[in-house]
Amino acid sequence: MARCNRTVLLLTAAVAILLVPFADNLFAQDPESAMQYKPGPGGYFSWWKILLIAAVFIFWVRMADWANRDSMKIGERMSMQPEFWNPMIAFPFLAGFILVISLPIFVAGLPIYLITAFMPVTVYFFIRRSRFKQNPNIKQYLKLKPGEAPAAETLPQDEGAFIDFTPAGDDSNQKQGNLIRARQSDGFTSFKELLALTQFKRAEQLQMEFTREGVSLRILVDGSWHPLDPMDRESGDAILSSMKNLAGLNAAERRAPQTGSFRFKSDSGKAAITVTSRGVATGERVLMKYELSAKEALPFPQLGMFPDMVSQIKDSLNQNGTTIISAPPGCGLTSSWQGALVTADRLTRDCVGVIDQDEIETVQENIVIHRYEEGTEKSQFPILKTLLLTQPDMLAVPKLETTETFDLLMNQVLTQQRSVLLRVPAKSAAEALLKMYKQAGDRDQFLKATKNVTCQRLVRRLCTDCRVEVRVQPKTIQQLGGNPKTQGTIYNQWRLPPPDQRVDDKGRPIEYPPCTTCGGLGFIGRIAVFEMLSLNDQLRTLIKQSPKITTVEAAAVKLGKTTITKEAYKLVLLGVTSLAEAQRILKQQ
Repeated sequence: MARCNRTVLLLTAAVAILLVPFADNLFAQDPESAMQYKPGPGGYFSWWKILLIAAVFIFWVRMADWANRDSMKIGERMSMQPEFWNPMIAFPFLAGFILVISLPIFVAGLPIYLITAFMPVTVYFFIRRSRFKQNPNIKQYLKLKPGEAPAAETLPQDEGAFIDFTPAGDDSNQKQGNLIRARQSDGFTSFKELLALTQFKRAEQLQMEFTREGVSLRILVDGSWHPLDPMDRESGDAILSSMKNLAGLNAAERRAPQTGSFRFKSDSGKAAITVTSRGVATGERVLMKYELSAKEALPFPQLGMFPDMVSQIKDSLNQNGTTIISAPPGCGLTSSWQGALVTADRLTRDCVGVIDQDEIETVQENIVIHRYEEGTEKSQFPILKTLLLTQPDMLAVPKLETTETFDLLMNQVLTQQRSVLLRVPAKSAAEALLKMYKQAGDRDQFLKATKNVTCQRLVRRLCTDCRVEVRVQPKTIQQLGGNPKTQGTIYNQWRLPPPDQRVDDKGRPIEYPPCTTCGGLGFIGRIAVFEMLSLNDQLRTLIKQSPKITTVEAAAVKLGKTTITKEAYKLVLLGVTSLAEAQRILKQQ
């Protein structure tokens, strides 16, 4: 379509170029000055004048092309069709061009040439401006790149944050239909603003709770829920309609469970969204979850483990023995598992991984992954037996399917001097150890083979751009494990002052813009707090006698085990997190 609409423009340019060689009287001058230039049969030639004409021509082409592209974009809805305006711009220019090269008096033809070149485009520009409430000036239009659509006033659904959606659908027609239905909703612009807000606050999930009175909203950021301003039911319904249409769901269905997804990109980056809705007693509950892309595996020091513990875990992973990685659900178990694989020596030692067919595992350099499918000929046990014939130095097995497999691995540790890396969800290192102990067929063999068990919690990092320094009593510093003589302060999360303090001396409200780094939450990102339980003969004997979590934990502490509480307080003293945040994650034990 663009090619068709530019036909008149291109023909005009072609005619203008073809006329130049035949303009013998082009830029005629008085005879005396003409002798200084090249004489000709019909007249005389002046290079500065032809350069002037060419410059006007080039500038006209730029503006005419802009008007063409602009009219193509807004023509239908603003009655500014290119079929009308292209001839109105091109033909007057062509007439002016012919006149300026034909008239023997250049100064007489030049004004006509300028008027015919720029007057139609100027008329178009001002008519256009009159039909929009807001409009960029002409300088902004002239800065557009070739082929770039001009910044016209947007339709109502184009207002607000810039977000480019890729809706659900099996083909392009279905995707286009879902997008059109979403854009037609009254809540489309509000939904874009809500998405932009959740991105700004680094939300992992958005929950919408619909009732007859209204809609409550909250977001999950760094594992913690935060409320957003509620909205009325009408606005919430309009937003939900756009959301469901983009996800390929039935917008009219408010009771039956539905799940769909869509993708989008904005100035903040790309993201994929999964939308789940279901009816509840009070109305409807909708969960919008950001599907985060797989991140690069990080070694233990970058995850938050202190150097002394890193040294222990390295020794455990790179020598014969069993190492167990654990964490409660949602506390970074996968990240720690990948961190262990990164920490292990994969250059001089042959490492293999055995994982379930359906499990998603980040590819690690120099670790060969083998997949099994339980209940088939390619189950875990026969694959492991085959792999052992290759004499690997290390085996990483996230999940042990059978007791037979468990005992096979422990036997390899003790008889073939191999190292084994296991993974189990648990609230503490003691709980993880006892879980594996009860699963083992030969428990004595398991205890002999096991060296270290780690467990972790995730604590939120204070935003260094808005954190607040707090002076505390020396006793508090001492209780945290610090030295009161050298330290007297810790850091806390920035909080909005009470309403009565948000005014100046004259009673006028004071604006407190949110921190651009953390979105006003006071925290940004999370860091792991680790504990490690190292087994010795004394602890192994105790476990056989009394396999209880409290007993094992108490005995481990007496033997020098560093508790997760002490590790969390270290981060408080370093200003990485707040005391309240450390206490929050410790209560989860």
